[in-house]
Amino acid sequence: MMLFLLDRGIDIFLAGTMIALYSGTVIILELPTGGLSDSIGRKKVYLISQTVYAIALVALLIDLDIYSIVIGMLLLGTARALSSGSIDAWFVDELRSQGRGKDLQEALAKANIIVPMGIAAGSLVGGLIPMYLGAYGRDELGLGIYDMNIVVMLIAVALQIIVTQILVVEHRHKIDGEVVEGAKNLPDILSTSLEYGVRNRTVLMLLIATAALGFSLMAIETYWQPRLAGIVGEGSDTWIFGALAAAYFVAGAAGNLVSIPVCSRAKQRYAPVLLVVRLLMASSVILLAFQDTLVGFASLFLVSFMMNGMESSPFSTIYNNEVPSERRSTLLSFQSLILQIGGLIGTFTLGYVAKEWSIGAAWTVAGAVLFISSLAYLVIAVRKDRPGNDKIPS
Repeated sequence: MMLFLLDRGIDIFLAGTMIALYSGTVIILELPTGGLSDSIGRKKVYLISQTVYAIALVALLIDLDIYSIVIGMLLLGTARALSSGSIDAWFVDELRSQGRGKDLQEALAKANIIVPMGIAAGSLVGGLIPMYLGAYGRDELGLGIYDMNIVVMLIAVALQIIVTQILVVEHRHKIDGEVVEGAKNLPDILSTSLEYGVRNRTVLMLLIATAALGFSLMAIETYWQPRLAGIVGEGSDTWIFGALAAAYFVAGAAGNLVSIPVCSRAKQRYAPVLLVVRLLMASSVILLAFQDTLVGFASLFLVSFMMNGMESSPFSTIYNNEVPSERRSTLLSFQSLILQIGGLIGTFTLGYVAKEWSIGAAWTVAGAVLFISSLAYLVIAVRKDRPGNDKIPS
């Protein structure tokens, strides 16, 4: 998206402002749209999100002035907020409606293998589109070289809408109300959901761990490229950066794959697994801060993201087992909001540390925060005295 904006003649500061506008829109609308999904139905809200997404892409393609880009970024943020938690909540509830609730961790892990691999493939295709279709779009359609990426995305969204309409069937949470009628119930849904999230000790501990993860991961994702440049030297082969960027998606997928047999051997005692994995991730981040060779840096960088992948499905299993079905989408959006707030705080706090001291110092602080946050999983582990989780809310 940054290259697309710069290609439109926008300077880098204004382009960054547009990205911030998108992020701010997501944060502001995250909870209300999650509540709307619980109010009028997950499939309906997800289809609305994809429709808004398509409109946003069209707005970006209309090269009128800066206002069309502002509208496009606002709509992109709205679409992202609408989609957050909706299809995820549908997936969990439909799995349970088929009597497969005990398979939730494995099912979530498999989904989390596919998603990062899809992102990696999309990143690769996105890099090839300007090379092979950019000239056609410029010469035949009068578009910018990166506009063809938006065109391909628009086609993909249209296909997504069709596939969702045909294949996604909502049984457990099907609601026949209209959007306006459902919106009237939104304040009550939001208040009761947030109250539940704070009062439920397990959910509260998971949210604390989420905030710490957002805080720490932001420092790694923001500064790994300049740190690597300092290790390999300026002007080194750029393929190293591309290869490592693709590899960390693969590492995340590998972590999810490994989590299936690990959780099975742990007899579905997810909290102890999360405790050990979080400690390993904290250790790898701290060790990463002191690396000055390419092999050492790449190895620990990938281990960190593999541990993050291993956390994903057992975390989501406990979280979904603790929240009631009728509030699931709202509380999933609440979790996403906490992750983003943690990341925002981490951006400013660890950015200051990196500027005043070093990137290594920022990563050391990030690792320490991860270490401390493992106590949240310890609290959950102590509270649970049998495999799996406490009762599963309906």
